[in-house]
Amino acid sequence: MPILAALLLLAPAAPQTPRSEGDSAVALSEIRGLQAQVASLHRELRERGEVVEVLKKEMGALGEDMGALKDRLTTSVAGPFLSGPPPSSDAVGIAKVAVFAPRLEIDAARRHDLLQVRVRRVEPGAVRVVGDLDFTSDQAGVDLPLDQNGALYVLEWSTSEGHAYSLSLRDGASGQTAAVVQVKPLQSKGRFIFVGYRVE
Repeated sequence: MPILAALLLLAPAAPQTPRSEGDSAVALSEIRGLQAQVASLHRELRERGEVVEVLKKEMGALGEDMGALKDRLTTSVAGPFLSGPPPSSDAVGIAKVAVFAPRLEIDAARRHDLLQVRVRRVEPGAVRVVGDLDFTSDQAGVDLPLDQNGALYVLEWSTSEGHAYSLSLRDGASGQTAAVVQVKPLQSKGRFIFVGYRVE
């Protein structure tokens, strides 16, 4: 009897042991599946990161290529100008050579009135304003703003003054005069045309 009772007590418990082991196996299998998914996601993220790095390098190279192309296009305007510049006139000063660190200077024995100056860059499809300056009566010279080396620039000047004096475009690196125009009572505006380079 005691043996039969013991068997009856153990009978319901017997299937539970395999069930709990089965549950553990299922849970372990699910954990391993999740670990595999996480590892796969890490792999995908790493691969995408590598693709992003490659794209960044390619975009950087493309930006450099675009900059070089822009420089070539600008040079394509400046090159023909330097190879055959037009002659100067009283109101338009043409620099026959490239001008480094260009500077506008007034050759006047006395003070002068306000001189307004605008610098433009000439491109194949457009002319862009680089800067506007007011050349005051107490200044003898002013450095011109340039935004790109080797570009063709047009400097426009105007004044309301009725005195006569010379305006000089000078090379700031050498101090040499590149072009000269004459301001006269009936000639109060004009231009300089030059290919400019920054030094600093």
